Amino acid sequence: MRFVFIIQGEGRGHFTQALVMREMLTRRGDEVVEVLIGKSEARQVPDFFLQKIDVPVLTFESPNFLPSVQNKRPSLSKSIYFNMGRLPVFVKSMRLIHRRLEELQPDMVLNFYELLTGLVYLFTPPDIPLVCIGHQYMFLHDDYVFPRISRLELASLRFFTRLTSVRAVRKLALSFYSFPPAPRARVTVVPPLLRKEVLQYKPVKGEYIH
Repeated sequence: MRFVFIIQGEGRGHFTQALVMREMLTRRGDEVVEVLIGKSEARQVPDFFLQKIDVPVLTFESPNFLPSVQNKRPSLSKSIYFNMGRLPVFVKSMRLIHRRLEELQPDMVLNFYELLTGLVYLFTPPDIPLVCIGHQYMFLHDDYVFPRISRLELASLRFFTRLTSVRAVRKLALSFYSFPPAPRARVTVVPPLLRKEVLQYKPVKGEYIH
């Protein structure tokens, strides 16, 4: 099978997961033909990913969360206001995603929590199955217990997560804990995608602060 990866470029977790997934697919004889990465001026694609992915990489402008000064957490209101002003840029990115999928014609798209992928499948859905991967899809599982957050934060978090996975045939929620499938939400819980380098490390004694 031929795959296209679309990755949210904020943080490094999605990049690591994509590297592991590519290794798994390659061992099966499958092929990742291209990687599309959503980025912004505040997000740069890390060198370790570009060096190891060994697949053509294309970047596009994507919405970005703005940190608040008080607590360093993403500021929802400021982020919405900032990103609304960049809608023409994001529409251009969506057209790019759609055009690349039409040109490449992969057998499946794997989306690593990139918002614009879900919006492409919402407004101009290509005839290509979409599977979404990330620990965030646990938020849609009926048995997942949230920490104490406001109802607005919870609703916003779930809404954003659903937007990333519009028309997805399956959502793979990464978790260290086992959960039963959630068919209504099309969520299947799977183990985390850990790089082999992590499993090969040998623990040594030392004075560390965690």
